[in-house]
Amino acid sequence: MFLNFIEKMRKNFLFFMGILSLCAIIFLSFFSLGCEKMEARENSNLGQDVSNDESKLIAGCDPTYPVFEFMEDGSIKGFDVDIAVEIADRMGRKLEIVAIDWTETYQIAEDMEIDMVMSAVPISSDRDAVIDFSDPYFTMEYMLVVLDEIDIKTRENLKGKAVGILNIEKKYLDEDYLANYEIKGYDDVVLMIDELKNKNIDGILISLPMGVNLLTGNEGIYKVIEVVKSNEEFGIVFKEGSALREDVNKILDEIKEDGTYDEIYEKWFSYDS
Repeated sequence: MFLNFIEKMRKNFLFFMGILSLCAIIFLSFFSLGCEKMEARENSNLGQDVSNDESKLIAGCDPTYPVFEFMEDGSIKGFDVDIAVEIADRMGRKLEIVAIDWTETYQIAEDMEIDMVMSAVPISSDRDAVIDFSDPYFTMEYMLVVLDEIDIKTRENLKGKAVGILNIEKKYLDEDYLANYEIKGYDDVVLMIDELKNKNIDGILISLPMGVNLLTGNEGIYKVIEVVKSNEEFGIVFKEGSALREDVNKILDEIKEDGTYDEIYEKWFSYDS
C-alpha cells in the first residue's frame, strides 16, 4: 500500500511539473513576441531619434550618383553629404551616413534606422501621402555643350540645329526652350556624347553632374554655351509627420542666406570650359 501511495505521489508530481513547464513556455513565447513588436516600433521611428541618441543625425544615402554621393576610400562623399554635415552641425549633432539602396518607389523600410534620406531624391507630389519632403535644396541644371573646335558661341548659333538629350530628361526642360532646336533623343549618354564627337549632332543638353564629369580632364575638347535651370528639384526625405522637417527647412534657408550653400555648390559643380 505504501508503494502504491509513493507511485501515486510521483505521478502527481510529474503532472504538476508538466503543467508548470507548459506555462513557462507559453509565457516566454508571449514575452519574446512582445519584445519583437516593441523593437519594431522603435526602429520604425524615422525622424524620431531612432538611435535614442540626440547627439546623432543619421542620414541615408545611396552612394551611386556622383557628385551628389559616391564611395571614395571606404566612405561616402559628395555634395549631399556636405550639405548634410552642415545641417547636423547647426543642429548640434554629429552626422552619421548610412549606405542604403534607394529606389523610385520611395518606400522606407520599417526597420531602417535613419532620421532622413538625402540622396538626390526628386520631389514628387504623388508621394506626399507616404513621406514628407523638405523644401527644395537643389534645382537640377543642364549644360548646353558643343565641341570647342566648332564656331558656335551662343545658343542663337544653334537655333534649328540638332541637339541631343536623354529621353528620360526631356520632361525636365521647358518645351518652348527645346523648340529652338532639332531635338534628338537618346537612351544612352555615352552614345549621345559619341554622336557629338562624330559631329552627327551639333550640341548636347546634359545634366550638370554629368557635364562636370565630361569637362573634367577634357579641356579644349568641349565648351559650355549656357547653363539652363530645369523643373527637377531635389528634397530631403522624412517619414510623414517627422518633427525634423521644420528644423531642417530653417537651416536650409540659413545656409543659402549666409553663403555657405554657394561655397559647397562651387566645391562640387565648378568647372573649366
